[in-house]
Amino acid sequence: MSRKVIYPAAPPVTVLLDPADDADVLRAALAAHDPSAGRITVHPTPAASDAALVLDILAALGKPTDLPGSGGIAGPSAWILAAAWILALPDARLTVLRAHLLDEASWSHLLTLRTRTGVHLVAVCHTRRPPAVMRTALRPVEHHTVSTDHDLGDLLAPAPTAPAPPSCAAEGRWITVPALAYLASHHTFPRCSCTPPPARHPYVPERAYSIDQIAHRLATRTAYPQLAGALATAVFTGAPIAQLHTVRVGHLDDGAAALALHDSRRTRRPGFTADCGIYTVPAWARPFLLAAANLVHLSPRGNNALFLTGPLQTLPYLTDFAERCRLRPPQPAPPWPRRRTGRKRTGPPEIQWYDGISASRFEYVSYEQWLHTAG
Repeated sequence: MSRKVIYPAAPPVTVLLDPADDADVLRAALAAHDPSAGRITVHPTPAASDAALVLDILAALGKPTDLPGSGGIAGPSAWILAAAWILALPDARLTVLRAHLLDEASWSHLLTLRTRTGVHLVAVCHTRRPPAVMRTALRPVEHHTVSTDHDLGDLLAPAPTAPAPPSCAAEGRWITVPALAYLASHHTFPRCSCTPPPARHPYVPERAYSIDQIAHRLATRTAYPQLAGALATAVFTGAPIAQLHTVRVGHLDDGAAALALHDSRRTRRPGFTADCGIYTVPAWARPFLLAAANLVHLSPRGNNALFLTGPLQTLPYLTDFAERCRLRPPQPAPPWPRRRTGRKRTGPPEIQWYDGISASRFEYVSYEQWLHTAG
């Protein structure tokens, strides 16, 4: 299986002139914002540079902007990350407000982003005519100009009603995920070049816990699709970090509907499939895997690894990222009888990860019961 990412043809840039700076136009553009539907509205930081503009775009995509390191040190640049996420969206449209304030460097990166992703770029210019910097940047690019005095069609049409985001209380709650029981296992998985059959007993966790909450946390707590894609794969397959490290881009099909995992040693993991097999990727996980594959093609690495599962400079380890998302494996039973100290415990709980060695502490867990609950 292979996935080819070729720069898609982008529609002409739309320059929307709003010389009156109409508040209704601003409200309509913000109301049309819905990243899940491919509609992204960016309100740039005033008088900002291109480095700030890409952080505004990532924030509009719902990603955190506290990126560790810089391009070439901790990983790909923020513009490459934004392109990878936008490529994973269906029929994306990027509306940039206050576009007449962008400088030459911002326009250069913005038009490069358009070329890489095929996104429909809508530049809202709050002047009677585009400024000189904007005209120079758009001269070699196909574009057309419209005005708020004319019918804009669906250019600023409101986004369809989206599901309500989880409450703050739900986001702060820890979710115990049975599929993460072996995430930190020390077993090794050598390279395998076989053509695996469909997985015999794929792990299906959707009925075990709130999968919508998990998908929301993966989408909003990292800007790196490698981390989100790796943890999403661990959730729907039960794969440990060492096995995720063997996954290559060629193991994912074109539409990210199927993913091949290899386990030629048939590592013993009670309750989980332990063999080479092709897993069906659930719909909620496909955007993460698509973005991870896009990132590899936009910033190719020597081994074409789909996921970055080990520590990369300042990027978090996968188990640390799981804890940031407040996802944890089943924990050992507390000691009994419990000691009563009369004081409430403060601070975050200490999460224990099964590492394949201290199995005796986890023997109380019934893996078969987990699978029965998961369906």
